[in-house]
Amino acid sequence: MQMEKIIKTLCAAVGTSGDESAPVKAALHLTGLPNGKLDALGNGSVTLGDQNAKTHILLEAHMDQVGMVITSVDEHGFLHFANCGGADARVMPGCPVHIYASETAEPLLGVVGSVPPHLNKGGTDKVPEVEDMTIDLGLPAAKAKVQMRPGDRAVPVYEPRMLLGTRCASAALDDRSGAAAVVRCAQLLQKSNLSGVKVTCLFSTREEVGGQGARTAAFAAEADQAICVDVSFGVQPGVKPEVSHKVGGGVMIGTAPILSHAMGRKLAKLAERESISYKWDVMGGSTGTNCDEVAIARGGVKTALISIPERSMHTPAEVVDLQDVEDTARLMAAYVCDLCGAELPKAADSKPEMQDIFSSTGSAAEAESDQIWSGCLPKLCTARGISGEEDTVRELILSYIRPYAEKIEITPLGSILAYKKGKNRAKTRLLLNAHMDEVGLIVTHITDEGLLKFASVGGIDPRILPGRSVTVGYGTETVPGVIGLKPIHLTEKDERQKSIPMDDLYIDIGAKDKDEAAAVVTPGDMVTFDSVYEENGYSIKSRALDDRAGCALLIHLMQQEDWTYDTIFEFAVQEEVGLNGSRTGAFLAQPQAAIVVESTTAADVPGNEKEHQMCRLGKGPVISFMDRRTIYDKEYTQWAFEEAHEAGIPCQWKEGVAGGNDAGAIHISRGGVRTVAVSLACRYLHAPMGVISKGDYDAAAVLLQRLAERIAGAE
Repeated sequence: MQMEKIIKTLCAAVGTSGDESAPVKAALHLTGLPNGKLDALGNGSVTLGDQNAKTHILLEAHMDQVGMVITSVDEHGFLHFANCGGADARVMPGCPVHIYASETAEPLLGVVGSVPPHLNKGGTDKVPEVEDMTIDLGLPAAKAKVQMRPGDRAVPVYEPRMLLGTRCASAALDDRSGAAAVVRCAQLLQKSNLSGVKVTCLFSTREEVGGQGARTAAFAAEADQAICVDVSFGVQPGVKPEVSHKVGGGVMIGTAPILSHAMGRKLAKLAERESISYKWDVMGGSTGTNCDEVAIARGGVKTALISIPERSMHTPAEVVDLQDVEDTARLMAAYVCDLCGAELPKAADSKPEMQDIFSSTGSAAEAESDQIWSGCLPKLCTARGISGEEDTVRELILSYIRPYAEKIEITPLGSILAYKKGKNRAKTRLLLNAHMDEVGLIVTHITDEGLLKFASVGGIDPRILPGRSVTVGYGTETVPGVIGLKPIHLTEKDERQKSIPMDDLYIDIGAKDKDEAAAVVTPGDMVTFDSVYEENGYSIKSRALDDRAGCALLIHLMQQEDWTYDTIFEFAVQEEVGLNGSRTGAFLAQPQAAIVVESTTAADVPGNEKEHQMCRLGKGPVISFMDRRTIYDKEYTQWAFEEAHEAGIPCQWKEGVAGGNDAGAIHISRGGVRTVAVSLACRYLHAPMGVISKGDYDAAAVLLQRLAERIAGAE
């Protein structure tokens, strides 16, 4: 379908203010016209129609998207940044980002981090200031400084995709949806006789930082009329009806002192003639769009504004309806055709097609990596399985361990107990534990407007939720969604500095009403963050590292042929909601000793004092002496350090007593179990993307095998 292709192509071409060459060139190419050109500020323009006509109309949309600009790289390799355009700080914490570095051919993957909430004196009620957040590449400082330079740009990781019906979600829809309408209009007009009218399609730059592109390009164009296309506010919670229009409800025609009333009225009449729904968008002062620059070019240009309703503006979760974009293109084409007395061509594909109800998303990595121990970590991390819904993860783990297990039991709650035969019978009955479940969300209610309300499954900092892309549902019957929020333009200053309570957030799946949403979503449905996975030789970045990294380590140990003692391996369910799987699994397994393999919070980030950092990436596996639920066995913790020393690998204490894990249930099972925890230091735990050290991961595999042999072989 033509409009979907245009939108996805334009949105996928990344370009922040002052760096828009990729989307501008894409737009010029999509018009199909041969005479496109770029000017000194990067604006792209192309003309059609009668080149010598007295009537010259400019059709304009801006190409830049909001993002971030790198300001420095600190001594630890963290990137400091500033806003490039009006990006909303409320969507930044925990946000995976792509950095377009000067010295690399491909974008670098990072995550926007800040001090963890339990170590932040401001708690979770306040959004960190931009200057207090950094981007973590998971690279050593020396490597980061070679690849990055001040002025490099960053944008949230996103993928343009269809929601239900003809709704589309993406970053950069402000204003790539407007640019798509101009492209589509150019395609339609090529089928018309434009005698007596010259048309210039302008794809302008730098709107988000002041409109300099439109100002200079309009001066050069010397048009006598102009129609600018931008986005305006779609109906959504927190947005007043008088300043918004329903997404999928048609176009918005602007009226303001600087706009031509005659052009606005003519557009309204043409909309009625073409059966295009519209609403007046009334502004008492400036429009806040490029109209303000175009209208005052040279001696003045008669200018009109058409806006496309959009939800969640200036976030990675922007939503528009393709039919509204198509209607905008048709309305502009009708205006131009009316100027020259031509008929508006009837395009065969003018109506966007409805999407399939279900789409498969959040699929596992296609190829296994030979960089990591068992090659299974990418698939484990991208498999979906919140607490109580671990079926997919369980089947994946079983596929890896079946050939290596003497016996496998699935507990009534769904945990795996796998018994591995060793060369010798264990002197101490040992359990190795990791948990399968991840934190996520669960649908609680569908509103009359078709939006999904939700609750958290496990402990999630509410600050990392706004603007995130999610997947709702099970198996192949899933639908994509985005966690929407009121546009920053409509918030007060103090509101922008506060985190948004979870009760005020919602998931937007593009449904037009409750019935359409209820056809594909049911209260109780699982919601997971969309997956991002990367290894760079120094670190591993992904969703669900807590505790799929632990599961991968256990799989690696189970696959070892040279295993000394009989051992029980547990892949537990429901750790994040009360240690339920390990509580029942330990009862059934009846171990005498246990090693719990986990991920634990690393707070070695800028802004956090060294004594509060708990543990640090790259310093080896983390050994706990105590946490909120468990006092660990002193002898076993000492053995862990001794085995690490003997193996020549680093090992570190967890310098604090925060958190907890499955050890809390295991160590008090039946008559008591001697327990030790070996954890991986993980930044941004329980967020859409965590970061662990590749070196720590490798060292943990060595330590776990040695420690397991020592404990199982001890009387």
